Amino acid sequence: MSGSQKYIKIVSILNIIGGAFYVLIGILGFLGKGLVGNEALIEQAGGDSSAPMAANVFLIVMIVIGLFSLVVGILGVRAANDPSKIGPVFTLAVVSLIISVVNLFVGVFGGNFSIYSLIECVPPALMTWCANNVKKQEKL
Repeated sequence: MSGSQKYIKIVSILNIIGGAFYVLIGILGFLGKGLVGNEALIEQAGGDSSAPMAANVFLIVMIVIGLFSLVVGILGVRAANDPSKIGPVFTLAVVSLIISVVNLFVGVFGGNFSIYSLIECVPPALMTWCANNVKKQEKL
């Protein structure tokens, strides 16, 4: 197993753990919100009925991001063990990198920049680079 394959495996395992965490938090958020009820959320928001909708959208996005991370992680572990299956991992790594860079620009131009947004770009960039290396190795 090459160094790039090892890195892909490590990042993929971290993606699986992070994705499972996001999905779990999203589901628990829906369960908790369901226990509280929309009336209480509207009252807590000072009568603003858009608050429950915003919470729903946030939780759905969190679950989708978690599922995406799970898929990337599972495919990454598979590709680390069998380099012939690196194509989908490379594609998803590029998509992850694009999403991270867009998130970074939104933070910078929206005035909500944090160092976490910058750090968030590193794993997808390295995953893309390593997946590209594995693709090149496979062709040899």
